[in-house]
Amino acid sequence: MKYCFVFVCQQGELEIKSMLLAASLKRYLRSEYELVAAIPHPPLRWGTISNNTLNLMKILGVRSVPIKNDIDENYPIGNKVACLNIETSAEKIVFLDSDILCLREFSPQFDAPFNAKPADLSTFSSDNSLWQQIYHLFQLPLPSWRVTSSTSGELMLPYFNAGVIAVQNGLNFGKVWEECCQAIDADPSITNKRPWLDQIALPVAMARLNLDHACLDERFNYPAHLKPLPQSLPFLCHYHWASVIRREPQLNQLVVELASDYPLLKKMLLAMPDWAQLLKPYLLQKPSHHWFTRSLNFLKRQKSLKDKKPEIIITGIPRSGTSYLCRLLHTIQDCVIISEPRQIFAPLNNNSTHWQVATFYQELRRDILDGKPIENKVHNGQIIEDTAVIDVRAQYLPQVSRQNFLLGTKNTLAYMARLPQLRQILPHAPIIACVRHPLDTIASWKTSFPHLKHAIVTEFPVGHVNDPFLTQWQRHRLAEIAAIPEDALKRALLWCYLAEYLLIYTHQITLIRYEEIVRQPAKVLQTLLQQIPNAPPFHCIEKITPSIIRQKREILDKDDIQAIGDICSQHAMELGYRI
Repeated sequence: MKYCFVFVCQQGELEIKSMLLAASLKRYLRSEYELVAAIPHPPLRWGTISNNTLNLMKILGVRSVPIKNDIDENYPIGNKVACLNIETSAEKIVFLDSDILCLREFSPQFDAPFNAKPADLSTFSSDNSLWQQIYHLFQLPLPSWRVTSSTSGELMLPYFNAGVIAVQNGLNFGKVWEECCQAIDADPSITNKRPWLDQIALPVAMARLNLDHACLDERFNYPAHLKPLPQSLPFLCHYHWASVIRREPQLNQLVVELASDYPLLKKMLLAMPDWAQLLKPYLLQKPSHHWFTRSLNFLKRQKSLKDKKPEIIITGIPRSGTSYLCRLLHTIQDCVIISEPRQIFAPLNNNSTHWQVATFYQELRRDILDGKPIENKVHNGQIIEDTAVIDVRAQYLPQVSRQNFLLGTKNTLAYMARLPQLRQILPHAPIIACVRHPLDTIASWKTSFPHLKHAIVTEFPVGHVNDPFLTQWQRHRLAEIAAIPEDALKRALLWCYLAEYLLIYTHQITLIRYEEIVRQPAKVLQTLLQQIPNAPPFHCIEKITPSIIRQKREILDKDDIQAIGDICSQHAMELGYRI
């Protein structure tokens, strides 16, 4: 079977994207096919393709055809709809968004008359009455079948990502899709339709033609802008922006190789700063001689791009030594720990975007390797080890000597509230949870932040009393705490709740006692590094010495001591403490 792969190529960044796509398809396609670049007309509106692009198209064997956007020139996404109207002798037409790369050998088998992947997220509407209005516009019944969004897992009416669409030739699909877009766009009662118009109209066009369909999985349209690239590479990767390529070493390496194969492509990349960055080496410091000697064999084992980069998640009961642990880890060569990054709160509070915590890790790694300043809770170049004393963020430039440096982030309450989700999105990253004697923890709470001093569980940014992603028992416990007027009892109940939660997940996390971190810091660090896949060898850039266990038990009154004894004894014992 012959396939026609068609994509939009127009003046500007889409020239680079479309040529990268064409070069990757030429490298990996294993079938009878043709490549077609659809050039939007008129040039006065869309611009003129450069000579470099035209010459590269000839080298790659890409045929060009003019297309016209009959939906609305002010809706550029409508250009893709016209791509399915082109003339071709192929039995199947496959439209691809230009910001896609083919990552491995690919023998297409799009057997159904219509093939597409369900949308990553339910971006348009979950209101069936609105969809009913849309289908009624075409005198069609509301579909009885459903799909699930590929990233968020939402059950929804037929709604597809329009980045990869394979249709049988000769069905007049492009024209019907265009008519559906025009009709929906012209109806003022249908709101919130741009930029989703093309995707809204897609299942309607399929219904109008009464086409059988096959739902593609993420291998054929992987949303790399939302999730990290998986270990098993997809066939087609939807990256969206050059910055996403830069954070994914395997995508970046492919672009480097394609630029090496095609000098004209390299010339085009170098002409745009965001794309030129993909061809630059990372900014690594030269390791000290003794460090290099000790780790040479280790580095030789880390050459594969598929090797998981060492990562760690640090959490635990607040005021149990998490910041101190971060400070210690930061003294290890090629280890960067970010204390309480602000960027994690939004994705942790949205079930559809939890994956953005994982991509945040990769964005951090990319920016550090590119020598860009990042934000951290640092003071005089060191991580702040007691945020109750100093709690400021600053921009700084971490220094690393290798690409696969150890990267970690720390948060207490927010990460604790999302342990199952973190385990899913960062399965290779050990979760380290710090605990401390409840007397010392609660004494520290009394002299630190208001939300801890008064156990204000209604104001936690993640894991609050009304958090919809908590389990029923968690919300019930938090509601009990919120209803109690006495601070002493509230604090004891909060410590007990957090301790119980950690004990439930002891098989998935590593518990570290504050007292051990302070007394034996080197031993704790060595043990931790042994649990982190591909972690660097234990080499500190400054001397690590034991410290003293800090206590403020004199701040506790008799109500505190009574409440802690009454409420916390069992879980304290299970964590290795006696009251």
